[in-house]
Amino acid sequence: MSTDAARPPAIELQGVVKRFGGVEVLRGVDLEVPAGEITVLLGPSGAGKTVTVSHVVGLIHPDRGVVRVEGEDVSRVTDARLNELRQRMAVVLQGTLPFTCGLFFSLTVYENVAFGLRQRNRLWSEARVNEATMTHLEMVGLRDRAQSMPDELSAGMCKRVAIARALALDARIVIVDDFDSGIDGVRLGLLCEMLADAQQEANATFLVTTHSMSAARRLADHAAVISDGAIVQAGPADDVLGSEEPLVRQLVTGATSGPITLRDV
Repeated sequence: MSTDAARPPAIELQGVVKRFGGVEVLRGVDLEVPAGEITVLLGPSGAGKTVTVSHVVGLIHPDRGVVRVEGEDVSRVTDARLNELRQRMAVVLQGTLPFTCGLFFSLTVYENVAFGLRQRNRLWSEARVNEATMTHLEMVGLRDRAQSMPDELSAGMCKRVAIARALALDARIVIVDDFDSGIDGVRLGLLCEMLADAQQEANATFLVTTHSMSAARRLADHAAVISDGAIVQAGPADDVLGSEEPLVRQLVTGATSGPITLRDV
């Protein structure tokens, strides 16, 4: 975990606004993701978590505002430079079949993990690719499913394959969207421990979105809560998760009474 308070954020969003079809999905998002730590982005369904992550990766650009990754505005760099920035990242996407977690559904589990290793490490021997692939599948408990196809796996298993692929890339920035989706409580706890260990070993920056308060408590150095396209509260995890702000408190406790209602889902 970084202790350098003066270290610039690895990811920074300032006043980010995004509209789709006339609907304002992000309403001036301000977010800092400290370098070398784990930031968890929390919020109810439809709050804007995935859209925020998509801006960081450069899949979409803001209508207004700035998105910086390691100091560079991703909406203003050339395509070549954006690809260079993406080489510093490993991303686990949210999605549904046939695009769950960004896996290639025409490739085996093994080949999904090995693909990125071959692309980013062209001088690696096949033996080294194999060792890294199998090591990371072992980390997520799926070594014995290496030759399975993604459509033979559960949604939670697909998520674990995508996490293995991301961690295998040894990236400076790791983004995991919808971390807890499809993963049961015990395995979620084990994955939290594994992610935390991997982050500390690599001193990488992790940005994780989740609905799980258990995962947030286990993982987060910093936390941010987003609702209705705007950041409600952000800061050190203990401060945010212990906040008495009504929406944050309802999200953390799961209370049925509060500003979040069925209409908001």
